[in-house]
Amino acid sequence: MPGERIFQIFYDEQTRSLLDPDFEPLDNSDNERPDWFEYWPMRRFLRGASLRDASHYGFLSPNFQAKTQLTGRQVKAFVDRHREADVITFSPYPCHAASFLNVFEQAEFTQPGFMHVASAYLRHIGSAVSLQTTVNHSGNSVFSNFFLAKPVFWRHWDAAAERLFRAAESDSGAMGTMLNQETPYMRDDGLAKRAQMKVFLMERFVTLLLSTMPEFAVANYPPFDLPLTSYFLPLRNEVMRLDELKIAYARSGDEALLRAYRTLQEQTLDAASRNQRRALLAK
Repeated sequence: MPGERIFQIFYDEQTRSLLDPDFEPLDNSDNERPDWFEYWPMRRFLRGASLRDASHYGFLSPNFQAKTQLTGRQVKAFVDRHREADVITFSPYPCHAASFLNVFEQAEFTQPGFMHVASAYLRHIGSAVSLQTTVNHSGNSVFSNFFLAKPVFWRHWDAAAERLFRAAESDSGAMGTMLNQETPYMRDDGLAKRAQMKVFLMERFVTLLLSTMPEFAVANYPPFDLPLTSYFLPLRNEVMRLDELKIAYARSGDEALLRAYRTLQEQTLDAASRNQRRALLAK
């Protein structure tokens, strides 16, 4: 019978306290492979479960509500209205998706060197996807793995993830070294931490699949009903215009739209950086 199984991962009592009662707890308190973050419990479930073809499955972090301001009840209500979709997204911070041509360019901005690693990996597996020209927008961008999907999509995602897992685990040669290279990132609580490049690449597989496999039916929770990062708040109109330009360019291929996007992107990122600096100075 159609339905959904929406899991929320926890690592300890503190993260368990953050769980939404309308989601199913997924225990990762043993945290056998912290280097893989949320992929490890996702992999373990997908390897051991029998999935119902008509059902949606999702694996959310304990920070889901903090990032999206959505409750489990709201998520389930949206799923009820879009049961025909193969993939249902609840991607946070649409400003980050809109302000870069794609989610890989966005990662390069925050983790310098990421684009080199991601491009090298795609060549390693024989993919012809060009990360310099791929266009992502609010219709096919997902951050934080905040999505639900039917098994028809999860099978593709799992195969892509397993291939990356094996490349990183072999740790032989330049490819393994690049994937396991540590890079700093900023947590939601403002603390600087480190993670390996493979984690940031894995998180972007859902977007890569959605942007290269248009046969999947996708329902997006209205992206601009979700929170913006604070320093993008005064730039809401510019961010929405950036998204519109990318959607139009993806449909038409009109280079004038891409040029207009790049001009507005530069102006918007400069303004966001100034807002961020002012906020930091005010602390």
